[in-house]
Amino acid sequence: MNWAEDVAADGDSVNSVRHFPGGWEEPISIDRPTLTPFPTHLLGPNLAAVVNAVTEQVQVAPDIPAMISLAAISTAVGGRVQIRIRPGWSEASSVWTATVAGAGERKSAAEGPFSDALRRIEKKLREEALPEIEEAEQMLKITQARLDDAEKAAVKAKPDTFKLRMDEAKLARRQLAELGPIPSLPRLLFGDITPAAMPQKASQQGGRMAVIHSEGTLLKQMGGLYNSGASDTGFALDAYDGKAMPVDRIGRDSIEMESAHLAVGLLIQPVILEQLGRKKDDEMLHNGFVQRFLYSFPPSRLGYQDPRGSIAIPGELIEDLQRRLQGLVDTLWKNGLVRVVAFTDEASEAMYVFQESLQERLRRGGDLHQMASWASKLPGKIARVAGMLALYEDVQSHHITAEQFHAAAGLAPYFIQHARLCLDLMGANREGQLTPARDVLEWLRRRKPEQISQPFSVRDAQRGVDGNAWGPDGVTSETVRAAIDVLIDRGWAMAMPEEPRAEGQRGRRPSPKFLPHPLIWDKSWRKEEEEVSDTHLRSA
Repeated sequence: MNWAEDVAADGDSVNSVRHFPGGWEEPISIDRPTLTPFPTHLLGPNLAAVVNAVTEQVQVAPDIPAMISLAAISTAVGGRVQIRIRPGWSEASSVWTATVAGAGERKSAAEGPFSDALRRIEKKLREEALPEIEEAEQMLKITQARLDDAEKAAVKAKPDTFKLRMDEAKLARRQLAELGPIPSLPRLLFGDITPAAMPQKASQQGGRMAVIHSEGTLLKQMGGLYNSGASDTGFALDAYDGKAMPVDRIGRDSIEMESAHLAVGLLIQPVILEQLGRKKDDEMLHNGFVQRFLYSFPPSRLGYQDPRGSIAIPGELIEDLQRRLQGLVDTLWKNGLVRVVAFTDEASEAMYVFQESLQERLRRGGDLHQMASWASKLPGKIARVAGMLALYEDVQSHHITAEQFHAAAGLAPYFIQHARLCLDLMGANREGQLTPARDVLEWLRRRKPEQISQPFSVRDAQRGVDGNAWGPDGVTSETVRAAIDVLIDRGWAMAMPEEPRAEGQRGRRPSPKFLPHPLIWDKSWRKEEEEVSDTHLRSA
């Protein structure tokens, strides 16, 4: 099996240079690379059917529901599975996905079928647990009242009955301690939660927690983007690997979580990734946090949707999704024991081959070297995906076959391509620099016919791209000028010479003007090949 199909063409060079009237030469492409669409058929027949149905109803790229579905399965498993690839190497069942989608991309609608199914399961869990919780609360009140009465009796006891009353108070205190904490209402999903609150809330759910959200709030919270705070990823990193950890609670005894589990499925705007790359405290970029995500950067369908073409999701598919997630929760999430799901010998051998195929690419000079801190963790992430897909198809699975591993590994080229783009945004290198220039170029392509080939100014371009998300600095005359400079550097525009001023003429000089390249309006020229990123994230 070929796992190296994502290797891109080298550089931006062109084989031959064409010349155009007016002294123009062929420019260098800055169009966003055409990325592989999500291969939904590799998800297995049942999950692929749901993902494709959501795609048709919501009219988004299939990438969005596909990525959310992986996080939803991980949520339902609840950390109660350990994936054993071979002796000495096991992976937890936490899956983290981050899908980049801008405003208006119908993110909530694409996420809805999966999070709604989980919330229905959560509601059922809470209804089932409520009587037990109420009984525990009542017993706690009774036992506490007995202790209070026993202590009061001991205080008032005469010398001949003091020992008896003290023994009664000790017995009541022991009974109170044996009751333990009152169980919390079960909860599968958490939304806008701070990193500081995560250990506390997870400890109330047996160490389990999931965040599936159509905004990037979690990344902002953990990255310290609010109030310019410091990064806080400690719990998340431990929970990704299923580690045990203590939880110190204010006013109460500390407790120990036997294991922690965090599933994450985020739909985020590109500007959030750029903001992370611009932070002075960039701990998140090199402590392994961003390297644990599976990324997706699907094409936008905004403006290309057909309201009349939306097809409702068949009821039987929604029922099947509900039934399978419910089965995972009933069989695994509720279980206090961790099930081992082991690779077969053939699957383990296939993993060896997959790991070997990455080695040369990870070396200096290889196409994965600049993103080695992410790519080196790819085999473990693929093993987790294989486990989730196997369990979704059969909740009783105890093994991952070679065929199931090959299906998951078939997603690797997709994940590599999309991670390269997302990591580059966080690195504020090539992709972060080209986004504004692409927006200006797209504005030039949209100009009215009578304006084609006419000079433009910084102010003209600023009006044309106003409202675009360009990171923390936004669209200003300075950022627009910087974008135009990129276009000039790549050959898409040239600065016009200043008009001579009459001797002694005063006043402000006219704003500089720029000429656009005639190829801007030639759609057949746009490059299709993917560019190799200049990502420079430090290794975890």
